[in-house]
Amino acid sequence: MSRRQIFRYTVPVDDQPHVIHLTGDPLHVANGVTLDEVEFWAEHDMDAPEYPAAFQVVGTGHPLPDGALYVGTAPRTREGLVWHLYRLPVTSDARDSGGQS
Repeated sequence: MSRRQIFRYTVPVDDQPHVIHLTGDPLHVANGVTLDEVEFWAEHDMDAPEYPAAFQVVGTGHPLPDGALYVGTAPRTREGLVWHLYRLPVTSDARDSGGQS
């Protein structure tokens, strides 16, 4: 039996990097349940070691953090906002957001 699953993760919209422990890369990005978060889904392999990955949400027209790599864009919100998820180098100042939600 497969030990792979899809997990959902959330990243706050707060101009800060957040560390999330993964076993696979993000597959899809969407708006969160509230306006102050973006969510993404990634495969999780129960037999694979987790690794820390840092993510930050960036609004359209805002400067990108150094070393940022594009992951995906969430659809426009009803308020007209568009959020973009970027992966960053893991640093000691990133907030540890733990695992899936």
